[in-house]
Amino acid sequence: MGWVGKLVLAAGPFRVSPLQGEMTLSFLGRIADGYGLTVRSLLSALTEVAGQQDVVGALRGDSEVFLNAEARDRVAALCRVPQVGLRRALPAWTREEPLGPSKERPAARLANGVETVAGWGPACPGCVAARTGGVALARVYLAAHQRVCPRHRYWLMSVPGSGGRVVGLAGCPEVVQAQEDHRKLLRLSPVAGPAFEVAEAVTASWWAQQWPEETTWPTRLCATVPEGEEPGRWRILARGLVTYPETVAVAGVLADQTMRRRIAAQMCGHLPFCLGGLPMLISELTRCLRRPWLADRLASCMDGPLFAWAHQCSKAAEVTDGDGQRLLWKVHPAHRPRPLADELAQYLQEMAGGEAAEAPPPKRRRGHSRKADEAFEAGLLHARAYAAARGHLATRADTLQDGFPLGAWMTNQRMLRLGMSARRSAALRALDPYWDTPWPTLWQRTYHQARRHVTEQGPLDAQGGFPGTGLSLGEWLYLQCTRYPDLHPEQQRLLARLGIDAAAARDARPRRRSQRAGEQEALAHARAWAAEHGSLAGVGASTVHEDYPLGRWLSDRRGQMGRGVLSPGRADALTRIDPWWRPPWHLCWQRSYEHACQQLQQAGGSELVAGFPLMDKPAQEWLRIQQRRYHLLLPGQQDLLDQLGLKPETAIAEAPAATASASAAPLWAPGGPQEGVEAVRCLPAVAQHRPLGVPRVGQRPDQRARFDSALVHARAWADVHGHLAVPRDTRQSGFALGMWLFSQRNRAKQRARQGKPTSPHLKQLTAIDPWWNPPWDLHWQRNYYRARDCMRAGRGADTEGGLPIGKDALGSWVKRQCTLYTSLHPDQQHLLAAIGITLEAAQARVGPRDSRRLTTTPRFETDVAHARFYAAQHGHLAPHAGEEHEGFPIGRWLAEHRQRARKTMGTSPQARVLASLDPWWNPPWPMRWQYAYHHARTHPDTAQAENWINDQRQGWSLLHPIQQQLLTGIGINPATLR
Repeated sequence: MGWVGKLVLAAGPFRVSPLQGEMTLSFLGRIADGYGLTVRSLLSALTEVAGQQDVVGALRGDSEVFLNAEARDRVAALCRVPQVGLRRALPAWTREEPLGPSKERPAARLANGVETVAGWGPACPGCVAARTGGVALARVYLAAHQRVCPRHRYWLMSVPGSGGRVVGLAGCPEVVQAQEDHRKLLRLSPVAGPAFEVAEAVTASWWAQQWPEETTWPTRLCATVPEGEEPGRWRILARGLVTYPETVAVAGVLADQTMRRRIAAQMCGHLPFCLGGLPMLISELTRCLRRPWLADRLASCMDGPLFAWAHQCSKAAEVTDGDGQRLLWKVHPAHRPRPLADELAQYLQEMAGGEAAEAPPPKRRRGHSRKADEAFEAGLLHARAYAAARGHLATRADTLQDGFPLGAWMTNQRMLRLGMSARRSAALRALDPYWDTPWPTLWQRTYHQARRHVTEQGPLDAQGGFPGTGLSLGEWLYLQCTRYPDLHPEQQRLLARLGIDAAAARDARPRRRSQRAGEQEALAHARAWAAEHGSLAGVGASTVHEDYPLGRWLSDRRGQMGRGVLSPGRADALTRIDPWWRPPWHLCWQRSYEHACQQLQQAGGSELVAGFPLMDKPAQEWLRIQQRRYHLLLPGQQDLLDQLGLKPETAIAEAPAATASASAAPLWAPGGPQEGVEAVRCLPAVAQHRPLGVPRVGQRPDQRARFDSALVHARAWADVHGHLAVPRDTRQSGFALGMWLFSQRNRAKQRARQGKPTSPHLKQLTAIDPWWNPPWDLHWQRNYYRARDCMRAGRGADTEGGLPIGKDALGSWVKRQCTLYTSLHPDQQHLLAAIGITLEAAQARVGPRDSRRLTTTPRFETDVAHARFYAAQHGHLAPHAGEEHEGFPIGRWLAEHRQRARKTMGTSPQARVLASLDPWWNPPWPMRWQYAYHHARTHPDTAQAENWINDQRQGWSLLHPIQQQLLTGIGINPATLR
């Protein structure tokens, strides 16, 4: 006898009909009551097969059950109701299919909590009695507009962990009327559903604040409290009941399309700073809620669900697509009403007091984590220090506060402002009410500069052109005056604090300084500099004299003079200060000349003495060079040297002796760092100018002096930095050292390509730095030297395998070298070994997870077999991209490895294997040429090959040397050109 027969024999057959919208577990409970069983016993009987039951989950008063098909068939047979009727009446009847040990066996799964069980409530007792003919407890699924039974005037309240509670509404007729208004709103507005969710979050936030002006809610709360209910617990349970009429009223305002359009029009393209900027919305809410005092409360609101809705509503005029509507009705997790289960758990813990250990711990608010709270508190601590020092939080994106990236942290908080909890928003607003504004943060930073100016120097005079302000601040203030009508209303209020209202903005004058006055100020600084230093030669582009950018101004004038656009009057004014303010030769020569003059004056002489014994070594060396190169100087330079006593006959007569002494004495005298710097500063600038047709430095004996002078700069750089891996734009004491070394490297590489030996003079650079011209990228060499210096200095305390593991530039570079260790050049490996990065250290640094990158992968060994067979068959590894070999896409596979080889520094193990099969599998020229070459090699008699061969002969001089060798190997050379 089956389980159905057992139950029928025990209690007799009868029919149990479900209620419309009833929960499945409630329906099973009524069936169990009819048979005299518990719900758990009934579920065990429904899922029993061969003495085994399949019921998963905990059974509570607010649980729901999901049945699979086999279990549903048994329930239909037990209650004698067809499946169609059960599926129509029970919303969760076929919602899920719990899986048992076998698909053929019945199974049931119990679910709990608001995450898995939809909104529910107790069924109205009067309605259940009229439907079933008896008194029975039932639970049904209830939407937000179904919480009130209008016939019997009951509020159907869901209570976590129980079967719910029925609350009489005899003293609250407005709640019954609110449900009728709610249903009417759902019929009239397509957005009434999401509008009610937003309104529910709004009234829940008001409920939590417990305003003393609110008297309606406490009265309604007392009118509905059941007998014997604890007041504190009832306040938690009755939140939805007490606030329901106001929630429906707020939802009606938010769902009104006319209201949304009026809000967008009132903002005039601006975003609200606070709800006080939307008086129309506030007045409508106070009217429909009959609470005039609410206007003062809402005017200062700058966060929460209502402000987030108003913010998105202001943008709805610009964003009218589906995404804009979705954001309009979005309720952020921090604004959603806290579930009753969480509120009750926290209340239970608070009431437990000393017995808190026995009470279950309260659940954290959904959407939040303890780590996020701790991170916010850490950032808030630095923000508090920044605000205390500067008075605001208008930080730049790259602002650091005690090493903490406060600028990036504040940027993240501004992005999350609409979804921020009230507690966090209040904490930031206490530090700076304008920490997040609808206008750019740059505007706010400049405003604080203007506010400090007003505090220190008094009110602003807009009509007078903002005298006393800096040029940039004055121009910014005038710009705000010109744009005053278009500014945000809150921006206008901030400017009013500075004394700039609508009338002052209308009468404002631009902050412009007289051009003549500015020129006279610059000339005064130039005169003061020349009086102090004797000339203007020492003024560089970055020179600042008494907080005035004299160097930038004089550089502009020199550039205008060179382009021929400087007016004669301005040029004469500078010439009267210094005749050689813009000499036709390099400024470095002029600075060296001024240094020699100063040395002569300090020695107390009027003319030079043979051998220049009274000069310092840099000046002596410079004067000797001028003796040797006197005939190459410009007439103006010769005239200046004549004033020092260096005559033409003296220079010619003493040139051999000077040359001999110069060759005997080292160019770089070991007189200390300061002496070395002065030597470089006083070296000749004329060596940087090469006449047209003269070979490069170092190629002829008469050019040796130029190379020697450049070598002095190279030694100076190497003495300070320990290497010559300088960027191309590097200048050493005015000398373009980076460009000079770049040209020397190009010349050395060109000679290597032509098969010529290394130039002898370049050995001196090798003596300074053996790796001044490495065969790999110079960027790698610079990173190596940075890593070497950092590791020798003991930085990077976090180590693994003896190597840094930090996330800074040093740690990232070291990790990359360890990962690519076997693909590096042998000399690179040798350099890395000098700082402790060996193969063993690299393997220990990357760990077992990434150690497979140090060797060739097994997959590559399988794929390279196809390449080996292809090369043996065709004699090369230059297949087209779409070509296949025995079903393997060898063309695409080789193209991927070529692309990877071009991006990877050095030679990888895979590239070495492929190079052993075909040395030119990845040539430095386009693969299109390689395809044509192999076609001409194998099919030279075709018309296509003949045309290509003729093109190669005609453009022979433009080909790569290796391309020429390949063509010569198949009998194609320029000698056979027809």
